[in-house]
Amino acid sequence: MARLIIPEDFTSQRKLLEAVYAEHTKQLSDSMIGAYIVQNNIDLDSYLTKSLSAQVLDDTQILLVKQSTNYTQLRNLFFDPVISNLKSEVQFLKSMNKSNTKHLGEWGITVIGENKISYPTNFVDMAKVANLFFDKHLSFTTNTSLLYAFVTKNNIDVQADKDFVMGSIDNNDKSVQASKDSENATEQRNLLWLPVMDKIRGIGGFLMKLYPNNPRALGAWGFTIADTGTKAKQVITRIKLSDKTTLKGVVIGGTLKNIGSDDVHIYKGSSTAGNPIILTPGLSIGITKGFNTVTITNPSDSTEAKITSLRSS
Repeated sequence: MARLIIPEDFTSQRKLLEAVYAEHTKQLSDSMIGAYIVQNNIDLDSYLTKSLSAQVLDDTQILLVKQSTNYTQLRNLFFDPVISNLKSEVQFLKSMNKSNTKHLGEWGITVIGENKISYPTNFVDMAKVANLFFDKHLSFTTNTSLLYAFVTKNNIDVQADKDFVMGSIDNNDKSVQASKDSENATEQRNLLWLPVMDKIRGIGGFLMKLYPNNPRALGAWGFTIADTGTKAKQVITRIKLSDKTTLKGVVIGGTLKNIGSDDVHIYKGSSTAGNPIILTPGLSIGITKGFNTVTITNPSDSTEAKITSLRSS
């Protein structure tokens, strides 16, 4: 038995529509799907027009995802060193009175039990803690802050660190907004596009019934056929810093998605020869013929890469 595989990503779905349209147009009045599309109110010409509008929305959401990622990276670029300073400053204050660390609460720092410092794990709350801490220090006149000697000795400009926090908050807000705008663009694209794909899926089902003994004939219409005996599952792959891995058995018609926080480079085949596809965080590519084996590199020297793909077992 054979089964019809409908691609999951928009780009591959649009190519499928174009292939169906091209084959239907080539066959003219003898088109195998002529009666089917009339009976099911299918207008391939209008679908092509809708695909152009859907493409604009898809391009928009891709751009917004990249912008969101860039804003997050810019946020972290300035925020992480500031938090490193803050933690060293907290340790200094803690060392001044180890028997009574509760006074750190006056600086906005949470202490669990006798002396365990607890920091928020998310950016928004950590930024609040940083602002409270820096405001406390800046509220003192000249050299009366308990931190004065430490920051002076280590050349730390607390006002500059606070300014970096405010700038990081601004970049975080922009990242969040870009992410929301991306989701909105995706929703608009889907509202326009998913009804079209339902029709294309119906055409594929019709052709499967038309060619029960020769499902490969659907290849002329752009459809991918797989053997039902082949089992496939979604697999998450992690790639170490500045490392690479080769994936085999990637299912044609499925997708490969970057679920990490940095770009990954994708090469066709089992080597890194040629120009790679650069896949940014949150985005996916459709797996087409020739890409059932791919090599993925992680160019980052600081972050583990993580991707998910549909693989045959």
